[in-house]
Formats: sequence, structure tokens, C-alpha cells
Amino acid sequence: MIPDRFLSSFCRLLLLFSLQPSAFSLAALGAPLDLGQNLTYVRLHGRPDDVPALAAAWGKPALIVDLRYPAASVAQYLPADLPSRPRPAPLFVLVGPATPSDALAALRARAPALITLGLPSSGLNPDIALAVKPDDDRSAYEALDSGVSVESLLNEDLTKQRFDEASLINERAKGPGGTETTKPDAVIGTAKPPADAHPPAASPPAEPKDTVLQRAVQLHRTLLALRKLPRS
Repeated sequence: MIPDRFLSSFCRLLLLFSLQPSAFSLAALGAPLDLGQNLTYVRLHGRPDDVPALAAAWGKPALIVDLRYPAASVAQYLPADLPSRPRPAPLFVLVGPATPSDALAALRARAPALITLGLPSSGLNPDIALAVKPDDDRSAYEALDSGVSVESLLNEDLTKQRFDEASLINERAKGPGGTETTKPDAVIGTAKPPADAHPPAASPPAEPKDTVLQRAVQLHRTLLALRKLPRS
């Protein structure tokens, strides 16, 4: 039988770990994320926790606010005492068909350097409209809340060009100038695979990439390189 003092200690330890915020819970709850070079990202869900999240990120030199797919009304959860951002401080707002116009208007009134990016929709023409499939945009948006890292959503996969036996034979069949001098079938070591060769394994599905968020980060980096933004 386990002594009561050990059970009590275990329960306290379990409670302590349950209160520790994980990277996933921070993203899901909309806590600000640091994207490097003084750029901060915050996602508004239309919940009470939007208030401290936006208040913590609002004073950052450059800020991305994601308003693409809020679950409820966002405007009612904007901090009432939100000050105006300095004119040089950019605010990139990610928008889409589900973006509430009242929340966007409230942010615009407090941010002179507001730029909208995303999918155009009825009554909403972003400053930078992107040709992204709505399903792909929604999948990339939901991936962050499901635990995919923001780095994975932003970084492009660099795939090496495959150079197999058939490619080698084709190269050998060409002359020094790149023109074909010998038919590939005449080259010793033809590329016909053996009958018992196993088919190549299927590639795993590619992780989603958030094109809209990528473009906002790229725009920030470009403005920073052109010295159009303050560096601190």
C-alpha cells in the first residue's frame, strides 16, 4: 500500500506539470511568438485570452496579427486601452474570408502603418492579395494549433535533385558539349531495372506551408534590409 504522503507529493507534482505551458499550448492560446529580428506574431481567436496576448505584443517594433479564422467576435476582446502604434512601426494583419471587419477597423484606427495580406473576399481587398487555395490556407493555419512548429510552416523544403543510374547513363551518352553522341541503349550498363527490383518507397506527405505568413515575414525582412524600419 502506498503511503498517503507519497500520494500527496505525487498529486502536487502532477498539478505542477499540468500548469506548465508547453509550446503547443502557447500557440493554441494565442501567446505571442518571436519570429526573429524584432518581428512578433500573435493570433487572435476571439477569446478572453486575446486581451493579454495582444497587450503584450502591441508595443513590439514590428507585429503580425493573424485575423484569418477567429472562432468568435474578436472586436469585443480587444484591449479597451490599446494605444496607437508609432507611425514607423509596421502592423501586418493576415486576413481572409472569415476576418471580421469591425476588428480590422479597430486595429486600423490604432495603427497608421497597417498592411493587410491574405486572400481577397467579398468586401475585403487586402493590400497584398495572395493567390492561395482556401483549403490550403486553412490547413496551414490549423497546423500551428495542432502542434506544427512555426519554423516548419515558414521554411521551404530544399529537395536534392535525384541522380540515379538512368541519369548517369544519359550523361555518359552525351558528348563534351552536352549533345547526345550515343544512344543510351548502346551504353554498357543499361538502365533497365532487374525484374525483382523493389519499387521506390512513397515519399511522406509534405508538411503544410503557410504562404500568407511567409509573405508577411518576407515583406518585413525586405523592409528591414532597405532600412525602412527601425532596427530596435
